Amino acid sequence: MDPRRRTLAVHLPVAFLLASPIGLLNAQAWAEDSYPSKVIHLVVTTAAGGADDFVARTVAQRLSASMGQPIIIENEPAGNGSVAAGEVAHAPADGYTLMMVVDSTLTINPHLYKTIHYDVFRDFTPISIISTLPTVLLARADLPANDVQELIALAHARPGKLNYASTGVGTVLHVGMEMFKIATKTDIVHVPYRSTPGALNDLMAGRIDVMLAGIGNALSHNDKIKILAITSPRRSPLLPNIPTVAESDVPGFDLTSWFALLGPAHLPQPIMDRLTAELKKAESDPQFRSIFEKVGMQAVVSSTQDMRAAMESDSKKWGDVIKTIGLTINQ
Repeated sequence: MDPRRRTLAVHLPVAFLLASPIGLLNAQAWAEDSYPSKVIHLVVTTAAGGADDFVARTVAQRLSASMGQPIIIENEPAGNGSVAAGEVAHAPADGYTLMMVVDSTLTINPHLYKTIHYDVFRDFTPISIISTLPTVLLARADLPANDVQELIALAHARPGKLNYASTGVGTVLHVGMEMFKIATKTDIVHVPYRSTPGALNDLMAGRIDVMLAGIGNALSHNDKIKILAITSPRRSPLLPNIPTVAESDVPGFDLTSWFALLGPAHLPQPIMDRLTAELKKAESDPQFRSIFEKVGMQAVVSSTQDMRAAMESDSKKWGDVIKTIGLTINQ
């Protein structure tokens, strides 16, 4: 018998087995059990240096060390993160393309953009909310208002004369202030900026009257601005003497941004379990939590179900605001 034919006869069943449904399932199970076995790409929906980027790099450093594989950060901020989300939505569901997202990409963009290339509830696997960030309502140092009640009274006395800064149309800092205006029946003019530092500089220079910003930004400049209120339902340990907006004659007001980890739809459960286990391990470490606490964030690890519930409730909230103000971006 020809030796070459003998070799073929020996290997034929193995090749057949690997090509069979059983073989493919075994290969898939092996790949999932060995996850991760190569570089993971973590797409970030904001530019480098922002809060979402900070969360992504903090988590990437921790998971890379604990899982033994490099995690490469890819910042893609175009379209408030919509471009990146569209790409991740169509990536292979193998755990090697993940996305760190600020909540607005999931809860504001679908209501804001006329054309969007992803479906929030169909195209992604929610893995976990990673951290939360309450914002604060700031005012220029010489504004004749020292709290929310006085700001509302001033805005009512000067309709259309006060202005507020945001980090761009459709961001949480924009739509959040519009929600404040609806709740307080005030007319304050929007002035969009490209970045938080630019807006803060103009606030400190007196060219801007008020704005929303993260706690970390406020603490860095609190000698040059006024902190009127915090937008979360409860006061912050970092600012225990600053009241919430809700306790300042705007009942029910809640603006808390969150940052979350997602993958493409149908991410296999073993991969989900590994990522969730590593995130829970990190969240239980006081040193890991302190990294977030120093910038006013809170490290959290949610279940998939809790994250989806947050997506649904916030999507409705922001959808109602956007509908009320009639905001649309045609792209």
